[in-house]
Amino acid sequence: MDTTGTITNFTSTPNSILDIGGDPYRVETAGQSYSLTSTDPQTLRFEVQQGDQWTYDSGHAVDRSEIDGSAGTDIPAGTPINISYQFMVEANGPNGSFVNSDTSASGGWFVVGQMHNRDTSVSTSPPFAIQLDGDHLQVVARYCPTGLDPSNAAGNLTMLTLWTDPNPIQVGQYNNIQIQANVSDDSNGYLDVSVNGSQVVNYHGALGYGDGTYWEYGIYRDSAPETTAVDYQNMTLTTGSAATTTASGSTTPVSTDPTTPVSTAPTTPTTPVSTDPTTPASTAPTTSTTPVSTDPTTPASTAPTTPTTPVSTDPTTPASTAPTTPTTPVSTDPTTPASTPDSGHWFGHHPGFAPVATTLSDAGASNSAATPNGGTAADPGGNAGAKSFALFNQTMAGDFDGDSHFASAAMASSSGSPQQSSNSLTRPLH
Repeated sequence: MDTTGTITNFTSTPNSILDIGGDPYRVETAGQSYSLTSTDPQTLRFEVQQGDQWTYDSGHAVDRSEIDGSAGTDIPAGTPINISYQFMVEANGPNGSFVNSDTSASGGWFVVGQMHNRDTSVSTSPPFAIQLDGDHLQVVARYCPTGLDPSNAAGNLTMLTLWTDPNPIQVGQYNNIQIQANVSDDSNGYLDVSVNGSQVVNYHGALGYGDGTYWEYGIYRDSAPETTAVDYQNMTLTTGSAATTTASGSTTPVSTDPTTPVSTAPTTPTTPVSTDPTTPASTAPTTSTTPVSTDPTTPASTAPTTPTTPVSTDPTTPASTAPTTPTTPVSTDPTTPASTPDSGHWFGHHPGFAPVATTLSDAGASNSAATPNGGTAADPGGNAGAKSFALFNQTMAGDFDGDSHFASAAMASSSGSPQQSSNSLTRPLH
């Protein structure tokens, strides 16, 4: 159990073992003088040039300089894990910039930290990884339903991009990374990631493949032309009961809302699932942009006093996507229902609209049982208004031969029935 991050027995020889905080790690590099160095007892520097491969990378288009915890004891599935370290990229481009041609758009990948699966039967990708998409830090996770083949070729994996930093990573600056996880392929799984004190991932759900895992870090990338170096310091890793008190005192993250950088990718699966089956998911903001006064002497909000879609009082339920400004003025008099405006009267006093509607369908008006106020047989404008009102309701129902449920408040009678509504991983990472 590494609680100090202190490097002992340092070696850069491929397949040899070094210790960090007493935990053994195997060296997986090309064995070049620059591949793995230690600048002080708390810091490791990893560098790759195109074509740098570990012994077992032969035949694959990858570059690698890593150390992995497979030399020690695997972390059993379902065990709380806490990992903490500082991470920095070095300049490798013009004017002190950082260049990485491996991007998701190009089909490339660049892993800088991975919880590696113990591939007992098949080779597969890590249950979760910290990586770089170009010059943006990113967090991804994977899982496979229990009992299915988790190999990349089998097609049973689900990959989740949980967070991509909208801002480019800063060259020469250490980023504080804090990870709490439980690699469990059922509802007990979770992954909580904070960067520089801000929570960026709070995922709860299946994680991994039900196997043991071990931590591996450094550089492992789709082969690229640029030389790249990264630095890690103060790497600590605790498990079990020690992991529950190392950082926040709980294996389950307390915050349920990332405190920031706003992600350009979802922090939950790409297809959000509502936690309340009776409430449809909404993309509307959870807070109104126009505050509504609670003072009765203050004029009422322009929002409808009787929304057409009920709005939950539960702050965890997204607000309705219904418009906040009705097209028909709403009375502020509580004794006058807002949901039954005299629509026929409105159409009857807009002759510019009525003749067009009359031209479109005279038959449409005869199909509706609605007879809005606002005209008589001797009042062409009113008659056209009634017809266009009926046409409007038939149109909203989506059927010129059916009845519109939008007109039910204004119809003397109604017939008919309501309208019925009706990963891919391109390469193994290991």
